[in-house]
Amino acid sequence: MADTSQRERITRYIQDTYGTQAEYLWADSPGNAIFRHSASKKWYAAMMRVLPEKLGLTGEEALDVMDIKCSTIMIGSLLSTKGFLPAYHMNKNHWISIVLDNSVPDDQITPLLELSYDNVAPKRRKSVLCRQRNRFKTQGQEESAYENALEPGGRPNPPYKN
Repeated sequence: MADTSQRERITRYIQDTYGTQAEYLWADSPGNAIFRHSASKKWYAAMMRVLPEKLGLTGEEALDVMDIKCSTIMIGSLLSTKGFLPAYHMNKNHWISIVLDNSVPDDQITPLLELSYDNVAPKRRKSVLCRQRNRFKTQGQEESAYENALEPGGRPNPPYKN
């Protein structure tokens, strides 16, 4: 894998792991791509070619950078690590940039991608659980039957999903 760029390796990882393809949205920036969560359609990663001066760095050659969604606390600690920068072109409170020049190992990036993917996943609404609880009550079943139908963490088991 030494002959492939980190950007290519991470792109392949995203495609293999999450089944999402890069979307190239900007005609004037054909190398810039985003990745969307398949269910929520929200972005969880953006890959761009950026001039170092736009990132507060020195150099002449454009860098491959990936923005991912991240918790504010995690952003604070990651910014003190080489290869992590305040998010380029995104909300700096919720996104962070990773320079894809091998300064951050792939095995450190992949768990952060998983967190970003999970952060944009659709949230199960409380009203769905209330409807399921009401369905049990109207069917004359005890409320304990509803509780027994929940997985650990309060999610309904598959037969009771809408």
